[in-house]
Amino acid sequence: MRTIRLFRTFFLLFLALIGFSCEKWKLAEENFIQAEITGLDSLAIDSVRISGLIRGLKSGQLRDHGFVWTTQEAPPEIFFNEGSSSLGIKTKDEEQIFSETLKLEPNTRYLFRAYATLDKEEYHYSESFEYRTGSAEVLTLGIDYQQGLSLEVSGRLSGTEKGLVALKHGFCWSTTDMHPTLEDDFVDLGIRRNNNVFTYTANSLQADTPYHFRAYAIFTLSSFNFRLDTIFGQAFTFDGDLQYSIPKRDFGGEIRRFAVGFAIGDKGYIGTGSGLGGLKKDLWEYDPQTDSWSQKADFGGGERYYAVGFSIGQKGYIGTGLGEDSQPKGDFWEYDPQTDSWAQKADLGGGIRTLAIGFSIGQKGYIGTGTNVSIKLSDFWEYDPQIDSWSQKVDFSGGGRTAAVGFSNGLKGYIGTGSDVDYQLRKDFWEYDPQTDSWAQKADFEGGERTGAVGFAIGQKGYIGTGHFAEKHKDIWEYDPLTDTWAQRLDFGGEARSYAVGFAIGDKGYIGTGDGDFSDFNDFWNYFP
Repeated sequence: MRTIRLFRTFFLLFLALIGFSCEKWKLAEENFIQAEITGLDSLAIDSVRISGLIRGLKSGQLRDHGFVWTTQEAPPEIFFNEGSSSLGIKTKDEEQIFSETLKLEPNTRYLFRAYATLDKEEYHYSESFEYRTGSAEVLTLGIDYQQGLSLEVSGRLSGTEKGLVALKHGFCWSTTDMHPTLEDDFVDLGIRRNNNVFTYTANSLQADTPYHFRAYAIFTLSSFNFRLDTIFGQAFTFDGDLQYSIPKRDFGGEIRRFAVGFAIGDKGYIGTGSGLGGLKKDLWEYDPQTDSWSQKADFGGGERYYAVGFSIGQKGYIGTGLGEDSQPKGDFWEYDPQTDSWAQKADLGGGIRTLAIGFSIGQKGYIGTGTNVSIKLSDFWEYDPQIDSWSQKVDFSGGGRTAAVGFSNGLKGYIGTGSDVDYQLRKDFWEYDPQTDSWAQKADFEGGERTGAVGFAIGQKGYIGTGHFAEKHKDIWEYDPLTDTWAQRLDFGGEARSYAVGFAIGDKGYIGTGDGDFSDFNDFWNYFP
């Protein structure tokens, strides 16, 4: 009898476990949940508002959802992170969007991921989203000779729009120290709460004497009254003969146009192009920390120009373009900076082309538009480096296009300007959503029609500048996807040009090389938005 009771007890437990497992399996079967990051807005240099979305919750409820982040290279997880924000239970009947305001460290690179779990045993993560918080910066913009022994210097602050106040700002200068400080001559222009350009005229200078100027500011974070160190801008030198020079950061290779540029992590890269001596295949790495260039392994695909380039994670990619045989290319190559080596990958699915656009979104690369000599193309292709394969996406809605500009802000891709199938220059601007594989027309580029412009993104905002229409340009325009509006910014510091290279490293943009009215260039410039 006791044996029968024990058997019945174990049998009932067995049925209960089966029921629990089946219920759990049924819940998992009904829910194919995904967590996504849909946006990240900077509120201050030390805080952001991050937004997410849950897809696929059809029954029951989430046991937890939220965000995790880290400053390391490896993507954060719920048990391996430097910060997390748990937003708790969410039912299928609730709105599936969520957001949180996070306090972070200024001037720091972060990786974010959204997460969700049904049972706190299996966590579902979004793709990693990289973001760098803001910083306080001071820019020395230039020196203008006035008359007699007077010079006007100009500068600008960066960071005041994110909650910073400059308690003091102005300029310091010296005839002996190339990097003057407040121990040298200086002027205090007082408190500043905006990023407008400020100027000062230095009088009664010594004739035929070099002067070194730079802007400075002493910041405080207004919400916490936290005093920051004195920050200096770049030093400019007036050579004493009615001329001035900027410390050079010229591109390490020969002058050229039609080159390719991209950034991997905290380094920039420029390679290929056309210049003195013909077509190029060299590749150069720029280190902004040391303001220096170093030559790397030549591009594996050989000499060419009109190619496209972008990076995915810690690898760089170059493909398409025109070679020495003047025939469009369809090959595609991967650069590994760790081994300084190139590896050929699967040819572009859409075939040969030149004057195309390329960018990356998350862990995928994209190439589209361009021409195969006889036809201006509108097709659009996605590259997956994990399986070394191309898949065709919906065609670019703006139609066949060459010499357009393309960039990505990490969430969406953008294409605009260029020359259409009727050889008309364009100013239209389009946004690509990889989640829905669709294009949406946005506000026209307010800089007007042009070809051969450069584009890059800093944070969520995009920038387009330089290019050609009737004449070479040097204007820079900022696009805000949240308001779908354009705003003109400070002109590019070098001469007007087209077919230059542009990319971003962290919170700064860079433009260099290009085609001028009378010669090509190898100069290289910082852009501070």
